[in-house]
Amino acid sequence: MKFPYPYLFLFFILFGNPLSAQLTPAEAVAGMGRGINLGNTLEPPTESAWNNGPAQESYFDAYVEAGYSNIRIPVRWDQHTQNAAPFTINETWMNRVEQVVDWGLSRGFYITLNGHHEDWLKNNYSNPTLRARYDAIWGQIAERFQNKSDKLLFEIINEPNGMTVAEVDDLNARILGIIRATNPTRIVIYGGNMYANAEQLFQAQIPEDDYIVAYYHAYDPWQFSGQGQGTWGTPNDYQQVLNKYNAVKNWSNTHNIPVHHSEFGAVVSADYNSRMRIYAHNVELCVVNGFAFSVWDDGGDFKVLNRETDSWPEVKDILVHYHADSPNQIFSTLTPDPVTDEPTIVVDWNNRATGNGNIILERSVGSPNTFIQLASLPANATTYTDQDVSAGNVYYYRMYTTRADGTLLHGYPTRVRVVGTVQTPFTEPIPIPGRLEIEEYDNGGEGLAYHDTDEVNIPAGFRVHEGVDIGTNGADYILGYVAQGEWIEYTVNVETAGTYLVQAKVASEVANGLFNINFEKNNASTTFSTPNTGSWVGFETITANNEIDLEAGVQTMRLNILNGNPFNIDDLIFNITAVGVTDLEATKAGFQITPNPTDGFLRIDLSNELQNANTHLELYNLTGKKIGTYSTSGASTLLNLTSVHSGLYL
Repeated sequence: MKFPYPYLFLFFILFGNPLSAQLTPAEAVAGMGRGINLGNTLEPPTESAWNNGPAQESYFDAYVEAGYSNIRIPVRWDQHTQNAAPFTINETWMNRVEQVVDWGLSRGFYITLNGHHEDWLKNNYSNPTLRARYDAIWGQIAERFQNKSDKLLFEIINEPNGMTVAEVDDLNARILGIIRATNPTRIVIYGGNMYANAEQLFQAQIPEDDYIVAYYHAYDPWQFSGQGQGTWGTPNDYQQVLNKYNAVKNWSNTHNIPVHHSEFGAVVSADYNSRMRIYAHNVELCVVNGFAFSVWDDGGDFKVLNRETDSWPEVKDILVHYHADSPNQIFSTLTPDPVTDEPTIVVDWNNRATGNGNIILERSVGSPNTFIQLASLPANATTYTDQDVSAGNVYYYRMYTTRADGTLLHGYPTRVRVVGTVQTPFTEPIPIPGRLEIEEYDNGGEGLAYHDTDEVNIPAGFRVHEGVDIGTNGADYILGYVAQGEWIEYTVNVETAGTYLVQAKVASEVANGLFNINFEKNNASTTFSTPNTGSWVGFETITANNEIDLEAGVQTMRLNILNGNPFNIDDLIFNITAVGVTDLEATKAGFQITPNPTDGFLRIDLSNELQNANTHLELYNLTGKKIGTYSTSGASTLLNLTSVHSGLYL
């Protein structure tokens, strides 16, 4: 084929990235869904300064495995920023924060980055130099992260307690303007003053901006959720939390502002069953109201992820798989069998949906983390009786079903203890004099061998299925998380009666902790006052407030926690300072003395042989000095020794 004219053929190949629309706030909150905080990690004064080690990339793999959608990363900038203009953030710190943020973004998470624990600003907001410093911090953050995915959200400041409503309004407007200079459409999260509760959010001025989300925090009621006091789960308890959510939802609808409920939770020392209920209630109300949430996880009091093993304890399935049609009103009750009187446990629940799959009931014995299937029940089942239980064990139950579309509907776990009836030594009676290792308390369980205010071994370092809070310190086991009213018992063998000096190895960051030890045979007791040793693992050896006189023989010793000032204990050391006269030795000589020790009056019972002899009693102190000579008369004589100073005598 010929062409009459020369032609120039141009071929155009257009390469480019497919365009994606900027997320709206509503889309972002819907996508964020269920999430978790990486707490007590990048917001201490320096990383690892508190109870956790450095952030690990493996955490984010665990978050993926669990099924979360958003991660909130609290960051403190103060310790890494110059105090004078231009207020440059340390490059190493900025690189570290970016590394952690990228771990999340690369896995598809929505990430919230904020300013956390910036008390230097909150407590001195009127200082223009400090305001300029925070402005500079956010200017550098915004510039550094401006090209990141729009799944990265900026939160202006966390819980600005100490600032007025007007000051927080000013801060929100100013920082938002700084962010917009480099990030014109990035979603920014703002809140109210004080502890950023819902009530403070309602008072805050709403910024004039198309890409904002509001946040609030709620640990209601604080006495339970924050301090672990009492129980939770009455109809009024549920209603009070519901009222808060209704108020936030009404505000959100009125102002067309999506909401991120970025902190809630309950301390692990709180009542177990109540704690499961309150987590489930919060999750359900967030989902029903369309709020994104990030549960508070600090790796300690509010632990959600076991960071040492990247494993999940009991609340994960509530946070990820609890829905408005999940089983609820779940209770486990210890009930004796009506025929045999043997213990049984009845588990009851309420079904809120029809047409689901079978109810799968699981059980774990002793630990909240090792569930195995106990039964597969019809979809309409509401009760199950477990007859395979025994005294001294703790039983955990949980259940789930499945929607027709495959969605898991987890209930929340419930726990019940079958109280033990026999108390025995951990291995054998602990010899005294000698060293008593704090973790070798008696077998027998809660209420028999010990009492702990919560039923979870919080550090889970040893005897993890029991409530005594035994952790590790190198190769040693230590007792921590002590609370007033708790006690632990040990079976001991006092090999030699006498006077003992008792010492303890303790550590604490506060002073004036108080505990005592008490012995069964003669009710002997001595008390310890614990000092501030500088850290929770800076152990020092302290001495009891007074020496203690002990009778010989196998007996029970109880350690009692007497006040609320926390401390850790490693061990107790018993050293004999003087050998005492025992009733057995006196009997061999043909007489008995009671009581021993005495508060001043001493009864002398003589054998027939001594009654017929010319008998008198001589009293000596430990230096060999004679204190006095006393006559005896008949079979029994009562001596008044109230004028004799306290001490050990022969």
